[in-house]
Amino acid sequence: MTVTLEIYTPQKVFEPMKADKIVLPVKEGNLTIINGRAPRSQVLIKGDIVLLDPQNQALQSFEINGGLAEIALDVCKVATEEIKTK
Repeated sequence: MTVTLEIYTPQKVFEPMKADKIVLPVKEGNLTIINGRAPRSQVLIKGDIVLLDPQNQALQSFEINGGLAEIALDVCKVATEEIKTK
């Protein structure tokens, strides 16, 4: 099962990306999004968003300076001012 990451910035809307897990930077540490996770909204801090495969290997990562995440129905939508592909 996979989860979908959608990223929105003022300059660009990224193509949706699929991964086994998505790791988000939050104040309390890292938040891992998996299939079937309960819906929630989350404030993001400066750090990396990482897409993981089933073996927890990084498929892709992005550096952000903070933002907001909405998680529902196996989709994680991230809004951020600035993002860098790593």
